[in-house]
Amino acid sequence: MGQPHVDVSRAEQACAAGESALERGDRAGAEREFRAALALAGDGADAGIQARAHIGAGRLRLAAKEPGEAAAEFRRAQELRPDEAGPLHWLGCAAAHRSAYESADAHFTSALGCVPPHHRSLVQRAYVRVRLGRHDAALKDLRTAASQDGALDAEARRVMAALAGATPQEEAPAPHASESVPRYAVALVLGGRREAALELLDEATRRNPADHRITHTLAVALLNSSTGQGEAAARRWERAVAAWGALLYDDAFWAHRRACAAARYGVPVDAALDTELRADLRELLEGRMPDDAGGRVSPGSLLRREADAARVLAGVGGFPTGHGDPLRCGPLRIAELRMVAEFGAFAAGGEPARPDLAGSTAAAGELGGTRVTTAGSPAHPSGAHAAGGETSGTDTGAQDGRTPPPSYTGASPLTHAFSELGLAQLLLKQEQPAEALGALAELRCPGCRERQRQRGSGVGAAVCDPGCGRFDELNPAYAWYPDKHRRLALDARGLALRARIDLGRGELTAGRPDFGAATASWRRALVHSRELDRYQEIHRTVVDLALSAARAAHRAGDLTRAVSTLEAVREITGANERRRLEGQLARLLADRGIAAANRDGTLLDGPAADLRRSVAFNPHLLRAQVSLGVVLRGLAARRWHSGSASGARATLREAMDQLAAALDHFPGDPELTGQHAAAVADLGRVTAGRHEHVHESGR
Repeated sequence: MGQPHVDVSRAEQACAAGESALERGDRAGAEREFRAALALAGDGADAGIQARAHIGAGRLRLAAKEPGEAAAEFRRAQELRPDEAGPLHWLGCAAAHRSAYESADAHFTSALGCVPPHHRSLVQRAYVRVRLGRHDAALKDLRTAASQDGALDAEARRVMAALAGATPQEEAPAPHASESVPRYAVALVLGGRREAALELLDEATRRNPADHRITHTLAVALLNSSTGQGEAAARRWERAVAAWGALLYDDAFWAHRRACAAARYGVPVDAALDTELRADLRELLEGRMPDDAGGRVSPGSLLRREADAARVLAGVGGFPTGHGDPLRCGPLRIAELRMVAEFGAFAAGGEPARPDLAGSTAAAGELGGTRVTTAGSPAHPSGAHAAGGETSGTDTGAQDGRTPPPSYTGASPLTHAFSELGLAQLLLKQEQPAEALGALAELRCPGCRERQRQRGSGVGAAVCDPGCGRFDELNPAYAWYPDKHRRLALDARGLALRARIDLGRGELTAGRPDFGAATASWRRALVHSRELDRYQEIHRTVVDLALSAARAAHRAGDLTRAVSTLEAVREITGANERRRLEGQLARLLADRGIAAANRDGTLLDGPAADLRRSVAFNPHLLRAQVSLGVVLRGLAARRWHSGSASGARATLREAMDQLAAALDHFPGDPELTGQHAAAVADLGRVTAGRHEHVHESGR
């Protein structure tokens, strides 16, 4: 009968050893001891020992950031000892770790109702009530705890002082533990010390940039304090956008939100919902942002750019900082963290500085400049993104029949995204080329813009001055390069080139096409291409797009639109590509002329004009040559019967000459030979004045 007593004693020793190991941070040792305690205690042992072991096992799960598993252990302890405070207290802690603050408050309150209460439940309930926004109740709990035993730790004293509205001199030094910072910051806000909270969070996020708890608290605080207009308001919105943008693609943040939702609703939340939740969060944030906060770019546009940059960065695995997980943020966040130089080297991939480029920095936006040649930017060290243009956007030309655009700039999407070019890149992905051109028209910081205005700088000044102190902050992906201003200017021209191509295509394929606007855009694109030594490539692209649009119109049965498309582009096409375009134009003109003649044989002037141009563009198109002979003979007959003998004779002589020239290309062709003989006979009859036998039919 003594064996159970021996096992209980050994179980107690194992529990004590496990708790000691847990305090030392020896989780493996603690788990081993708690398991041993449960095995030794068995079903027949004292329930208190089993509950103690389950609490220890639950604390291990909490330390491993597994609050759900921890709560299961604490519930087993509560079932064994339903009247004790310990299991209830730890259930409250598990709920707080899942952000189920109402549930946590209820558990702590129950623990305080036990005899005796848990000695830490008052303080923990105060922290939960801070999270719930119950300022007065939290302060009362802390004061009660202080009056009962006076043993508040440093963190609790800081929170109590902040809630009481203490001055900075009266407060203890700021906390450094990541888990303490958000709670203390919330207490500062509730105590009317919002600026102190923001300062604390700024400092903490630079120490722990990957800690989503700190970033989220900072983001919420900034969102709720960003009001008004002017430079200060615009700066506050930039900080808010930087923080929220860093969360949108933070896997740890979304895993935490899923865990909180699962705890709140009692059902698992699949990671596949992250995309939808991310979109909902962006929509919610944009709804809170003003159209104009006094900055150059609206907060909503900044958020879209920041989110797009974060997405691109996430696509290459993030930016490793040496402090936690790699960051998946945008350029504003990089500047806020003061990591511009480090990010510049990361984005450049450690490529040696290339030789200085010839030319000026006047290439940005739609400005003029000296032609320069640029090689592609280096590939990312991981190989995850390669130089060579817009490979990650929404260009789906291959799917919808359009010719997809080539790379118009040597920089990678990552480089664009982490610079003042980011907004233009995003707008191009969203198929808004006109807006993208607007974004490219001004890439300077406010200081450079004002300085250049005062000294009367005109064209060639759309980027910051070479000595600008804010250039790296605004363009971190370029910060590593000695020729960064020229690189930015060249890449801006490359994006402007793409915008002009897209804008022209849009004008050409619109429901009511504007051929003049389309050719004007493409003419400007060709100007950009010359400056980038891309003329032949872009020239081919323009012709390919025009041919594609013409084919689409032809398939839709709109021959006039197809012809007009090619005629418009022919005006800006050089000799090499013009021959390819004119070959297709010849076929379209022939189709239109023949169709019109067959539709109404009494109206042949238009068909004759189309067929004349067709054979002029391509004399080797037999169908056009034969049809032109037929139509000219028909036109001559119409003129003869209307009383114009001279007009008939002139038209027949033209037909004879045209058919004779065609026979030079197609010697002995029976159709051409027959038409030529018929034209000669018609001319003889017209000359002799015989009406009845002159040919009147079209082909």
